[in-house]
Amino acid sequence: MSSFDAITLEEQPLYQDVPEFDDINRQISNTLLDVNNGLSNLNKNLNFLQDAIDKDQNAQKYHQNSSKLISRLFELFKSVSDDTRRLNQLDPSLLNKSQTFVKDKLNTSLKRALQDFNELQSLYTSLEKKMNEKSASLISHETEGGSEPSSREQQQQQQVVIEYEPLNAEEVEYQRALIEERERDIENISQGIEELNQIFHDLSNIVVEQGGLIDNIESNLYSTLHDTQRASKHLHKADRYQRNKRKLCFWLSVIVSVVFLFLVLIVVA
Repeated sequence: MSSFDAITLEEQPLYQDVPEFDDINRQISNTLLDVNNGLSNLNKNLNFLQDAIDKDQNAQKYHQNSSKLISRLFELFKSVSDDTRRLNQLDPSLLNKSQTFVKDKLNTSLKRALQDFNELQSLYTSLEKKMNEKSASLISHETEGGSEPSSREQQQQQQVVIEYEPLNAEEVEYQRALIEERERDIENISQGIEELNQIFHDLSNIVVEQGGLIDNIESNLYSTLHDTQRASKHLHKADRYQRNKRKLCFWLSVIVSVVFLFLVLIVVA
Protein backbone atom coordinates (compact mmCIF):
# COMPACT_ATOMS: atom_id res chain seq x y z
CA MET A 1 0.00 0.00 0.00
CA SER A 2 1.39 3.40 -0.95
CA SER A 3 1.69 6.29 1.47
CA PHE A 4 -1.11 8.03 -0.42
CA ASP A 5 -3.42 5.07 0.15
CA ALA A 6 -2.44 5.13 3.79
CA ILE A 7 -4.56 8.23 4.27
CA THR A 8 -7.66 6.82 5.88
CA LEU A 9 -11.18 7.55 4.77
CA GLU A 10 -11.75 9.37 8.05
CA GLU A 11 -9.14 11.90 6.97
CA GLN A 12 -11.06 12.65 3.74
CA PRO A 13 -14.55 14.11 3.28
CA LEU A 14 -16.93 11.31 2.38
CA TYR A 15 -19.37 13.65 0.64
CA GLN A 16 -18.51 16.63 -1.47
CA ASP A 17 -20.61 19.60 -2.41
CA VAL A 18 -20.72 18.82 -6.16
CA PRO A 19 -24.43 18.15 -6.79
CA GLU A 20 -24.07 18.66 -10.56
CA PHE A 21 -21.59 15.79 -10.88
CA ASP A 22 -24.26 13.07 -10.82
CA ASP A 23 -26.44 14.92 -13.36
CA ILE A 24 -23.52 15.42 -15.75
CA ASN A 25 -22.40 11.83 -15.28
CA ARG A 26 -25.91 10.57 -16.06
CA GLN A 27 -26.21 12.71 -19.20
CA ILE A 28 -22.82 11.66 -20.55
CA SER A 29 -23.46 7.98 -19.78
CA ASN A 30 -26.83 8.04 -21.56
CA THR A 31 -25.39 9.83 -24.59
CA LEU A 32 -22.45 7.41 -24.73
CA LEU A 33 -24.93 4.54 -24.74
CA ASP A 34 -26.67 6.10 -27.78
CA VAL A 35 -23.28 6.72 -29.40
CA ASN A 36 -22.14 3.12 -28.97
CA ASN A 37 -25.46 1.80 -30.32
CA GLY A 38 -25.12 4.14 -33.29
CA LEU A 39 -21.55 3.01 -33.92
CA SER A 40 -22.64 -0.63 -33.82
CA ASN A 41 -25.45 0.02 -36.33
CA LEU A 42 -23.12 2.04 -38.56
CA ASN A 43 -20.54 -0.73 -38.53
CA LYS A 44 -23.15 -3.33 -39.55
CA ASN A 45 -24.58 -1.06 -42.24
CA LEU A 46 -21.14 -0.37 -43.71
CA ASN A 47 -20.49 -4.10 -43.90
CA PHE A 48 -23.71 -4.49 -45.91
CA LEU A 49 -22.71 -1.52 -48.07
CA GLN A 50 -19.28 -2.96 -48.79
CA ASP A 51 -20.76 -6.35 -49.62
CA ALA A 52 -23.30 -4.78 -52.00
CA ILE A 53 -20.58 -2.78 -53.76
CA ASP A 54 -18.34 -5.83 -54.17
CA LYS A 55 -21.23 -7.83 -55.63
CA ASP A 56 -22.37 -4.99 -57.95
CA GLN A 57 -25.73 -4.85 -56.20
CA ASN A 58 -27.85 -1.78 -55.52
CA ALA A 59 -26.13 -0.18 -52.53
CA GLN A 60 -28.08 3.07 -52.40
CA LYS A 61 -30.22 2.01 -49.42
CA TYR A 62 -27.18 1.19 -47.30
CA HIS A 63 -25.48 4.38 -48.47
CA GLN A 64 -28.41 6.51 -47.34
CA ASN A 65 -28.71 4.67 -44.02
CA SER A 66 -25.00 5.16 -43.36
CA SER A 67 -25.25 8.86 -44.15
CA LYS A 68 -28.16 9.28 -41.71
CA LEU A 69 -26.34 7.36 -38.97
CA ILE A 70 -23.21 9.48 -39.40
CA SER A 71 -25.23 12.70 -39.22
CA ARG A 72 -26.93 11.46 -36.05
CA LEU A 73 -23.59 10.51 -34.49
CA PHE A 74 -22.17 13.94 -35.30
CA GLU A 75 -24.98 15.54 -33.29
CA LEU A 76 -24.51 13.11 -30.39
CA PHE A 77 -20.78 13.82 -30.21
CA LYS A 78 -21.38 17.57 -30.27
CA SER A 79 -23.92 17.19 -27.48
CA VAL A 80 -21.72 15.02 -25.29
CA SER A 81 -18.75 17.34 -25.83
CA ASP A 82 -20.63 20.14 -24.03
CA ASP A 83 -21.38 17.89 -21.06
CA THR A 84 -17.80 16.61 -21.02
CA ARG A 85 -16.52 20.17 -20.96
CA ARG A 86 -18.71 20.87 -17.91
CA LEU A 87 -17.47 17.67 -16.27
CA ASN A 88 -13.79 18.47 -16.76
CA GLN A 89 -14.23 22.04 -15.57
CA LEU A 90 -15.43 20.90 -12.14
CA ASP A 91 -12.96 21.67 -9.38
CA PRO A 92 -11.03 18.38 -8.98
CA SER A 93 -10.25 19.19 -5.35
CA LEU A 94 -13.97 18.82 -4.58
CA LEU A 95 -14.26 15.34 -6.13
CA ASN A 96 -13.73 12.22 -4.07
CA LYS A 97 -11.82 9.19 -5.34
CA SER A 98 -14.93 7.50 -6.74
CA GLN A 99 -15.99 10.60 -8.68
CA THR A 100 -12.47 11.10 -10.04
CA PHE A 101 -12.42 7.47 -11.21
CA VAL A 102 -15.81 7.88 -12.93
CA LYS A 103 -14.67 11.09 -14.62
CA ASP A 104 -11.50 9.45 -15.97
CA LYS A 105 -13.49 6.43 -17.18
CA LEU A 106 -15.99 8.64 -19.04
CA ASN A 107 -13.16 10.56 -20.73
CA THR A 108 -11.50 7.31 -21.78
CA SER A 109 -14.76 5.83 -23.12
CA LEU A 110 -15.51 8.99 -25.06
CA LYS A 111 -12.03 9.06 -26.58
CA ARG A 112 -12.36 5.43 -27.66
CA ALA A 113 -15.80 6.07 -29.18
CA LEU A 114 -14.46 9.06 -31.13
CA GLN A 115 -11.60 6.94 -32.50
CA ASP A 116 -14.07 4.25 -33.60
CA PHE A 117 -16.25 6.90 -35.24
CA ASN A 118 -13.30 8.34 -37.17
CA GLU A 119 -12.36 4.88 -38.41
CA LEU A 120 -15.92 4.14 -39.57
CA GLN A 121 -16.14 7.52 -41.30
CA SER A 122 -12.89 6.77 -43.09
CA LEU A 123 -14.32 3.45 -44.26
CA TYR A 124 -17.53 5.17 -45.38
CA THR A 125 -15.69 7.78 -47.46
CA SER A 126 -13.52 5.09 -49.07
CA LEU A 127 -16.68 3.16 -50.02
CA GLU A 128 -18.23 6.35 -51.41
CA LYS A 129 -15.17 6.91 -53.56
CA LYS A 130 -15.41 3.34 -54.80
CA MET A 131 -19.09 3.89 -55.67
CA ASN A 132 -18.19 7.09 -57.50
CA GLU A 133 -15.55 5.26 -59.51
CA LYS A 134 -18.12 2.67 -60.57
CA SER A 135 -20.66 5.37 -61.43
CA ALA A 136 -18.07 7.27 -63.46
CA SER A 137 -17.13 4.06 -65.25
CA LEU A 138 -20.80 3.40 -66.00
CA ILE A 139 -21.27 6.92 -67.38
CA SER A 140 -18.19 6.53 -69.55
CA HIS A 141 -19.40 3.15 -70.80
CA GLU A 142 -22.86 4.48 -71.62
CA THR A 143 -21.43 7.50 -73.43
CA GLU A 144 -18.95 5.51 -75.46
CA GLY A 145 -21.49 2.79 -76.16
CA GLY A 146 -23.92 5.22 -77.76
CA SER A 147 -21.45 7.47 -79.57
CA GLU A 148 -20.17 5.26 -82.40
CA PRO A 149 -22.66 2.52 -83.31
CA SER A 150 -22.11 0.66 -86.60
CA SER A 151 -24.51 1.40 -89.48
CA ARG A 152 -25.80 -2.19 -89.42
CA GLU A 153 -26.48 -2.06 -85.67
CA GLN A 154 -28.09 1.32 -86.21
CA GLN A 155 -30.47 -0.13 -88.81
CA GLN A 156 -31.21 -3.36 -86.91
CA GLN A 157 -31.71 -1.72 -83.49
CA GLN A 158 -33.07 1.65 -84.54
CA GLN A 159 -36.41 1.06 -82.84
CA VAL A 160 -34.77 -0.18 -79.67
CA VAL A 161 -32.39 2.78 -79.54
CA ILE A 162 -35.21 5.23 -80.07
CA GLU A 163 -37.22 3.55 -77.31
CA TYR A 164 -34.44 3.23 -74.69
CA GLU A 165 -32.10 6.14 -75.42
CA PRO A 166 -34.01 8.60 -73.16
CA LEU A 167 -33.81 6.05 -70.31
CA ASN A 168 -30.06 5.76 -70.76
CA ALA A 169 -29.72 9.54 -70.66
CA GLU A 170 -31.76 9.67 -67.45
CA GLU A 171 -29.61 6.95 -65.93
CA VAL A 172 -26.49 8.93 -66.81
CA GLU A 173 -27.90 12.04 -65.15
CA TYR A 174 -28.92 9.96 -62.14
CA GLN A 175 -25.42 8.56 -61.77
CA ARG A 176 -23.94 12.03 -62.10
CA ALA A 177 -26.29 13.29 -59.39
CA LEU A 178 -25.22 10.41 -57.15
CA ILE A 179 -21.56 11.27 -57.73
CA GLU A 180 -22.18 14.90 -56.77
CA GLU A 181 -24.15 13.83 -53.69
CA ARG A 182 -21.37 11.50 -52.53
CA GLU A 183 -18.73 14.15 -53.12
CA ARG A 184 -20.74 16.53 -50.93
CA ASP A 185 -21.00 13.81 -48.30
CA ILE A 186 -17.23 13.28 -48.37
CA GLU A 187 -16.62 17.02 -48.03
CA ASN A 188 -19.15 17.37 -45.19
CA ILE A 189 -17.69 14.38 -43.36
CA SER A 190 -14.18 15.79 -43.73
CA GLN A 191 -15.32 19.11 -42.26
CA GLY A 192 -17.22 17.31 -39.50
CA ILE A 193 -14.17 15.25 -38.56
CA GLU A 194 -12.04 18.39 -38.32
CA GLU A 195 -14.70 20.10 -36.20
CA LEU A 196 -15.07 17.17 -33.79
CA ASN A 197 -11.33 16.67 -33.53
CA GLN A 198 -10.88 20.35 -32.69
CA ILE A 199 -13.62 20.17 -30.06
CA PHE A 200 -12.12 17.14 -28.38
CA HIS A 201 -8.61 18.52 -28.75
CA ASP A 202 -9.74 21.50 -26.67
CA LEU A 203 -11.33 19.09 -24.19
CA SER A 204 -8.08 17.13 -24.01
CA ASN A 205 -6.26 20.32 -23.08
CA ILE A 206 -8.76 20.86 -20.28
CA VAL A 207 -8.23 17.29 -19.09
CA VAL A 208 -4.45 17.77 -19.16
CA GLU A 209 -4.76 21.00 -17.19
CA GLN A 210 -7.07 19.33 -14.68
CA GLY A 211 -4.69 16.38 -14.52
CA GLY A 212 -1.85 18.75 -13.70
CA LEU A 213 -3.97 20.29 -10.97
CA ILE A 214 -4.78 16.85 -9.60
CA ASP A 215 -1.08 15.98 -9.66
CA ASN A 216 -0.36 19.13 -7.66
CA ILE A 217 -3.08 18.26 -5.16
CA GLU A 218 -1.77 14.71 -4.84
CA SER A 219 1.78 16.04 -4.49
CA ASN A 220 0.60 18.34 -1.72
CA LEU A 221 -1.11 15.42 -0.02
CA TYR A 222 2.09 13.39 -0.21
CA SER A 223 4.05 16.34 1.16
CA THR A 224 1.52 16.90 3.95
CA LEU A 225 1.52 13.22 4.84
CA HIS A 226 5.33 13.14 4.82
CA ASP A 227 5.53 16.23 7.04
CA THR A 228 2.92 14.77 9.38
CA GLN A 229 4.80 11.49 9.64
CA ARG A 230 8.08 13.29 10.24
CA ALA A 231 6.49 15.48 12.91
CA SER A 232 4.98 12.40 14.50
CA LYS A 233 8.42 10.78 14.66
CA HIS A 234 9.88 13.88 16.29
CA LEU A 235 7.06 13.97 18.83
CA HIS A 236 7.51 10.29 19.58
CA LYS A 237 11.25 10.79 20.01
CA ALA A 238 10.71 13.79 22.28
CA ASP A 239 8.14 11.88 24.30
CA ARG A 240 10.55 8.95 24.74
CA TYR A 241 13.28 11.36 25.82
CA GLN A 242 10.98 12.94 28.39
CA ARG A 243 9.95 9.53 29.76
CA ASN A 244 13.59 8.48 30.07
CA LYS A 245 14.42 11.75 31.76
CA ARG A 246 11.58 11.30 34.25
CA LYS A 247 12.76 7.75 35.00
CA LEU A 248 16.31 8.99 35.59
CA CYS A 249 15.08 11.71 37.93
CA PHE A 250 12.99 9.17 39.83
CA TRP A 251 15.91 6.80 40.36
CA LEU A 252 18.21 9.65 41.33
CA SER A 253 15.63 10.72 43.88
CA VAL A 254 15.44 7.18 45.24
CA ILE A 255 19.23 6.94 45.49
CA VAL A 256 19.50 10.33 47.22
CA SER A 257 16.75 9.33 49.66
CA VAL A 258 18.48 6.04 50.50
CA VAL A 259 21.83 7.78 51.04
CA PHE A 260 20.19 10.44 53.18
CA LEU A 261 18.40 7.80 55.26
CA PHE A 262 21.65 5.87 55.69
CA LEU A 263 23.46 9.00 56.90
CA VAL A 264 20.67 9.75 59.37
CA LEU A 265 20.92 6.26 60.83
CA ILE A 266 24.70 6.65 61.27
CA VAL A 267 24.29 9.97 63.07
CA VAL A 268 21.61 8.57 65.39
CA ALA A 269 23.69 5.53 66.19
